[in-house]
Amino acid sequence: NINILVVDDEEIMRNLFTDILEDEGYKVTTVSDGKKAQDKVKEEFFDIAFVDVHMPVIDGIKTIRILKEITPKTAIVMTDSLPDYMLKGVKKEGAIACIHKPFDIREVRSIIIEIMERSRENG
Repeated sequence: NINILVVDDEEIMRNLFTDILEDEGYKVTTVSDGKKAQDKVKEEFFDIAFVDVHMPVIDGIKTIRILKEITPKTAIVMTDSLPDYMLKGVKKEGAIACIHKPFDIREVRSIIIEIMERSRENG
């Protein structure tokens, strides 16, 4: 069972991710900011975290750093309308991909499958 964390300050985005990912059979937990994400990953392990860049309390970049420090095996995917020039910086912080909003569900599925295949290969 794949456990997914969604970190986004917009309720509509959290609900959209939940509806889509639960329909795919994944366990989904959502939080509205980086501080709540930090608390949540201390409680349980998540295979994948979808993290929005622009959030109150702790922004997405700092959230990535915190999550990677607490749970380095969690695959992190940034979500936002990031300009392409920022993508390298986000990946340097530990994100493995970035999904631009509005996103395509096929892209989300593809990234999840790729992450899980890599995870199986690396044991």
